[in-house]
Amino acid sequence: MKKSLLLIPLILVLQGCGVNMARYEPSYANVQQLKEHAPLQAVDRAEVKAGKEQQALTVRNNPIRSPSGSIPLHIQEAINDELGRAGLLDAKSQRHLDVLVLKSDLTAGSSTGQGELQARFTLRNSDQVIYDQTKSVTRTWESHFVGAVAIPAAANSYNPMVQDLLKSLYSDPLFIQAMK
Repeated sequence: MKKSLLLIPLILVLQGCGVNMARYEPSYANVQQLKEHAPLQAVDRAEVKAGKEQQALTVRNNPIRSPSGSIPLHIQEAINDELGRAGLLDAKSQRHLDVLVLKSDLTAGSSTGQGELQARFTLRNSDQVIYDQTKSVTRTWESHFVGAVAIPAAANSYNPMVQDLLKSLYSDPLFIQAMK
């Protein structure tokens, strides 16, 4: 009995516990990339949705919480922050950017962590679709067998994936053309 009680702290250390990811900080490079293609038409806002299985993240069965409340809202705030800093948000605009999160995964192995983020971006002008593409990014990072190290490392890798996903959108010539 005493031996099994001694194993509990060891199991907790190896597994870890849930963590909060940092708020997304807008990327200067992403904002500048949008500004370089001026003049672009503003959108009223970006709205991000996801299926039930993409609403939250877990790593080793531990929740990774967004300060925004959910993964779709986390991504939505990121896009709207960058579009706003580029001067491309206007509540009166007829253009609207819909985003559907198709995949949002983080794994933390004993030595390597991996993440994948995939979303479908649909830009509409009133009811007309003027851009509809799926973008996907993957990322790897150093991980650890101890959950207390691996889980925060995974959480800290999510925002760079969001940044890379938005960079792939902003660097797509078809998206830039649709924004003109």
